[in-house]
Amino acid sequence: MVADLAISLLVVLAGAIGMLLLLLTWFGGRTITPEIEGDLDPILGARDPMAIYESHGPFIPMPAHLKTSDQMIDWMTKELPKLTAEIANPRP
Repeated sequence: MVADLAISLLVVLAGAIGMLLLLLTWFGGRTITPEIEGDLDPILGARDPMAIYESHGPFIPMPAHLKTSDQMIDWMTKELPKLTAEIANPRP
């Protein structure tokens, strides 16, 4: 009777420790930020970011004179739709 109780407690303890290790393995790896190599990431590497955007279709860069978020939002809501409409419907 005592042996059965001891075995049962050991099984419960082993299961609990196993579940904790499984949770640590599952969630522990997601908190580590991967180290990105400069040559592998085209945005951070030596390759020109403009070439990346050009390969995926039209790209309209945001003007450099826009400094505040209000200026950027104003440009995106007023000027950017005009520019994208010109790209979508080129004049003959």
